[in-house]
Amino acid sequence: MWVCLIFGALSLSCAAVEASVRPADKPGMVVVVEAGDYESRGHKVRVPQTTELHVYGPNEVFVKSEAHVLTNEKPAAYHGGTALARTLGPIDTGTRLLFAIRPESVMVHSESDGGIVYDEGKDYFLDRDWGGVSRVDGGRITEGQRVFVDYGVHLQRVDLVQVSADGRPSIKQGSAAAVCAQTPEPDTDCTALATVYVPYRCRSITEDNICPMPGKNLTWKQFVSVGGQEYLAHTIGLLHAGKPVSIVCWGDSVTQGASASSPEKSYVGLFRTRLKDMYPRSSIEVLNAGIGGSNTDSRRDGYEREVLSYKPDLITVEFVNDVGKPAETIKSNWAEFITKARAANPNVEFILITPHFLTPPWMGSFQVSVDTMREAAAGNKVALADTTRIWESLRGLGIPYETLLANGLNHPNDLGHEFFAESLIQLLRPRR
Repeated sequence: MWVCLIFGALSLSCAAVEASVRPADKPGMVVVVEAGDYESRGHKVRVPQTTELHVYGPNEVFVKSEAHVLTNEKPAAYHGGTALARTLGPIDTGTRLLFAIRPESVMVHSESDGGIVYDEGKDYFLDRDWGGVSRVDGGRITEGQRVFVDYGVHLQRVDLVQVSADGRPSIKQGSAAAVCAQTPEPDTDCTALATVYVPYRCRSITEDNICPMPGKNLTWKQFVSVGGQEYLAHTIGLLHAGKPVSIVCWGDSVTQGASASSPEKSYVGLFRTRLKDMYPRSSIEVLNAGIGGSNTDSRRDGYEREVLSYKPDLITVEFVNDVGKPAETIKSNWAEFITKARAANPNVEFILITPHFLTPPWMGSFQVSVDTMREAAAGNKVALADTTRIWESLRGLGIPYETLLANGLNHPNDLGHEFFAESLIQLLRPRR
């Protein structure tokens, strides 16, 4: 029996009862608050007149005369080349922020106060999306020469569409940030109707930028979705009896703890702490077998050493880096690793974890991959922590998911790690 503890029967209806917050008909930085009745988190309000509200473009920081010795290595996306300081994330300090650079603002010159102004393409190469820079062989910048770079970078922002008690809509502008921009609280006596996400290089507000508030007062915890708890009977039995339990958390950089503010805030750290609190009589060992940049293909040779050698009772599996692989590869890989583990220990149990969302340009094959992972869990009779379901709910909770990416690309912030931990804990709660 596939037991599903999803709270998804709850409706993620928009704030609007008879109206909506939408983009203007003509593309631009404008949102339209339609006249009508709204319900937002249990509060009802009426807007008597359709109103257009202007949204300001993305904020910008300008850097003057940043000194560099340009590398000869041509940058490719977030790898290689010379990184301009403000194109790097403040949390994952080694990762460039996609689209943050304003390429037309970049000027490379020989002296801090000016001097020779070098030509893009002839003297230096600029990755106009990621902001990496390198010198061009045969150009005027000599090898080892120090140059100075002026450039601007965009920030992201979350604005709030709110309406006063007498029905007047307005935009409350949020604080700009390189990543993880925060949503402002509504003003006194105002009701929040929606958030508007203003990403780097935003030039027009579309439906994707607008996140309506839910009609009911819901949180992400109502959308924790797990299944197959019956496939964890052995592990739960050990925990309930106060016996020792060994768990290996197998995965990539997210499992390793990337972008969490501390090891204790990573999902493995949270999972370990909460599980021990829930079963204080049991000696619980949780081993972190996460390696950054890895996937199920690259981890094949190390599987016995890194996972099976610890003789785990339970293996959790998280590989956002499997997204984009052919569906048959995902299915065959997971079946292979589950079969190997069961051959070594017939009592071993698994929790497959579906991944968090990625930066929008990387989401192309995401849904197909996640659906395949869900099928793999059911087909191999293992438990599923369907964390993706929470990410799917965020827009309808007024939360732009991009603001939960701590490196702007593929690492969740502390709240994103919380989603994983809570999903795992839901599966391992004692049966009623």
